[in-house]
Amino acid sequence: MSGLAAGSGIVVIVLMAMLTLPATAAQPSFDCDGARSEVEKMICGDDALADLDLRLARDFARALSRASADQVPELRASQREWRAQMLKCARNGDPRGCVLEAYTKRIAQF
Repeated sequence: MSGLAAGSGIVVIVLMAMLTLPATAAQPSFDCDGARSEVEKMICGDDALADLDLRLARDFARALSRASADQVPELRASQREWRAQMLKCARNGDPRGCVLEAYTKRIAQF
């Protein structure tokens, strides 16, 4: 798939996710009072990102529940690695866009 076509698919997914946002403020899967990184603080202040965080947490929990016992450590390691990379979005020229893309791609993996 070409880069343009792949990017267009991501935009469609993000727009669809944004259209289904609830009318009330979204809450991420983590406690915003404990948010330390710039990315965590951004997620807490952005309904679309908070909603994507919650969706990913639910998808990840579902994947863990379906995984065999020997797959669980690998899934958890993969999620930790993804999170570490996503937190680096703070250093990106477009941190919000970077986080949005990171969540969209990770959700698609589940």
